[in-house]
Amino acid sequence: MMELTEQDVKKLLQTSLTSAQAEPDKGKSKQEINQNRSRSWVQFLAEKLRLHYQSEEDIRVFSKYDKTNRKDFGLNELLYDVVVCRVGEVPSVKQGKNLLYIRDTLWQIESEFARDSRQALIDFNKLVLGSAHNKLFIGPQVSKIEQFINVLKPAARVCTGNVYVALIPHPAKWKDTGDYVKLWVLKQ
Repeated sequence: MMELTEQDVKKLLQTSLTSAQAEPDKGKSKQEINQNRSRSWVQFLAEKLRLHYQSEEDIRVFSKYDKTNRKDFGLNELLYDVVVCRVGEVPSVKQGKNLLYIRDTLWQIESEFARDSRQALIDFNKLVLGSAHNKLFIGPQVSKIEQFINVLKPAARVCTGNVYVALIPHPAKWKDTGDYVKLWVLKQ
């Protein structure tokens, strides 16, 4: 399996952000534009993960805006903004048709751009519920970064697996800021 190092994760986030920032804006209001920017961000992140794991046929990447898995699973996303998992096959009862099931979860990713720690923690809590080897929370860069991260630490400590927190510029600031990503690995 092609494990992602901390450097790989940061590079993947960086290239996803650069790609999303390069997209032309869509929408009439600031809110619509920001929602579409956020959507682009998730799409590019899922796409970069698909490219990373493309040589492994049993790995699937789920995200809301990608229909690649709809035929086999009947849905686009599985509980999180992006999920990377290994699948297995089992024959159906009546026709012996191969059905896919989730065998292992490699990544669970949640992205929340609200600038308050309460909203961040609400989405971060979803990661606590999962069993992925790696969990990634992506939030906005805020003025009080250390305090923001400190709110997430208690939940991170009870997570299984590796826990990453990335802060990127808020979509409203994409035209005013660079494409820099700040990444932390929250150690147990």
